[in-house]
Amino acid sequence: MKTIITMLAVSGLFSASVVAESLATELAPDASGSQAAPWGVDAAQGWLMASASNGLLWQQDKQLRTLVEGHFEQLAVHGDLALTIDVISDQVQPVALSKGKATKLSPLPLRDFQVQWLCLQPRAADNGLYAWLGSEDGRAEQWLLQMDGQWQPQMVRTLSLPPEAAGCAVDAVAETLYVADPSLGVWAYPASPFAPFERELALASEDGITGVAVSPQGQLLALTESGRVLSKAGDIGAGFSGGEMEALAVSTSTMVAYDDEHDRYRLSPFSPLKLDAKQGDVIPEVPAWVESDIADRPGDTMDDPAIWVHPTQPELSRVIGTNKRWGLLSFDMQGNQLQGLAVGKVNNVDLRQGVMLGGKLRDIGVASNRDVDGLTLFEVSAEGEMTLLPPQPTTLKEIYGLCLAQPGKDRLQVFANDKSGRVEQLDLVWDGTGLKAEPLGEFSVPSQPEGCVVDDKAQRLFLGEEDQGIWVFDLSSGVAKDGKLIANIGGTNGEFLHDDVEGLALYHGDEPYLVVSSQGNDSYLLYQAEPPYAYQGRFRIGINAKLGIDGSAETDGLAVTSKAVGSGPWAKGMVVVQDGRNRLPDAYHNFKWVPWQAVLQTLKD
Repeated sequence: MKTIITMLAVSGLFSASVVAESLATELAPDASGSQAAPWGVDAAQGWLMASASNGLLWQQDKQLRTLVEGHFEQLAVHGDLALTIDVISDQVQPVALSKGKATKLSPLPLRDFQVQWLCLQPRAADNGLYAWLGSEDGRAEQWLLQMDGQWQPQMVRTLSLPPEAAGCAVDAVAETLYVADPSLGVWAYPASPFAPFERELALASEDGITGVAVSPQGQLLALTESGRVLSKAGDIGAGFSGGEMEALAVSTSTMVAYDDEHDRYRLSPFSPLKLDAKQGDVIPEVPAWVESDIADRPGDTMDDPAIWVHPTQPELSRVIGTNKRWGLLSFDMQGNQLQGLAVGKVNNVDLRQGVMLGGKLRDIGVASNRDVDGLTLFEVSAEGEMTLLPPQPTTLKEIYGLCLAQPGKDRLQVFANDKSGRVEQLDLVWDGTGLKAEPLGEFSVPSQPEGCVVDDKAQRLFLGEEDQGIWVFDLSSGVAKDGKLIANIGGTNGEFLHDDVEGLALYHGDEPYLVVSSQGNDSYLLYQAEPPYAYQGRFRIGINAKLGIDGSAETDGLAVTSKAVGSGPWAKGMVVVQDGRNRLPDAYHNFKWVPWQAVLQTLKD
């Protein structure tokens, strides 16, 4: 080690005048390195380097020091945290960095695969720091390490990658994970914790990609084994020669890679491209407060929720939801499943409370049932128990969405739609033993609808056409008419609306809102519930690290109430959504909910 320090002190290792070939002679052959990362103290740029024989090394100006004794491979750094792999324990080792000092934190749990590469991902949307851990057999995991500065590692999700994957880097602004594939190039994956599994080839090369990096300017760079450095535009004209290169790291003006053939780190000057500043689409995130028990089976299950409010004890309210593979479910306010009714493949569900039917105030629920292209009806008792009523037919083919309307104290109607775009309006009349569905009229929209909601007081029906936008219909004459598209996906009033348009719900507060599930980008939009129906804001439901609850994504249905469902933050109501990608860790579908007060506070902030 003394030899290394002496040589570096003489040469001034990372000064701007040093070239790659001079650096190649400046690290001892027993360094057993693997990966470097830029890091500095008090605005002075330096480099951290992992060594399987000498520990975690830090080079700044003319000084080389061992910050942490040990045996490490691979390295990623963000801010005051380094992540490396302890080759003795085979565990990922976090290291807290401060003023040229380092403190080992508790290692991550031993994985059931050998971690061979890693990278870090800061997220502005939730102020979290995530990590990606991967192996050369195509396995990878995303971990939440800390949120709001609190260290609380939790595994978020798994990801299947190409075999022989050789490294990763993250574009934090674009929320993109890049993975080096030696045989094809660099793959790009959406990196948000609730993103779908999809990929595209961001950079094609058959020249044996062995490292990938994203420059501080946002430029994607890939390293080949022969030392060439590529961008999307081709060879950047700088790189390394005379060795077998791997594990690229980039600062504002310098590149460092590890020469596995000669066992040394090598440096090359780097002239970044002048790129247009990227603006990340940072959508405010409300941490999830409660999650329900999960579905009983994998696949496409949970779909649409409704909220039943207890008449005297709001904390005993319930969430009623559909499992579209077999039936209806109910949950208490803590997310525990209380009841299940095996009624078939129900899709959407809606409720109305306090309807005078048969001389009695009743709480009635209706669900669209795809097994029979009809309606599943049920009554909810004062204690929240569901009791089935006789089912009712419709004339629809491939029934899909549904919502209820209460045009009077003793009247109840249902709007049900099918995949062709037909919407059937039916009167639900009490006949002594149950409700009988009597057709009132029908209309259609050009393509498949699903979510809908009725403003009883204003006599308006809001309907989502999945690939087009949001419609409003006038109900003042007793039947739906005068349909108007008030938000067009990607167009008028729909700039932030992404298909599919799924769940719709109304919040009846001092400021009434139409709440919409924008499934295509895992977000929820707020519009005025009255003309001109102007866009008011958007949010996502994100991870609650303290409670170990993930956010929601790929949402189908949602429900909202302005009534109290508890005390404190729950006194102003809540929003509940279906989660189509249940994570932290990966699990079957469920529902997530948050107090409405938390939504408004997040949008205000």
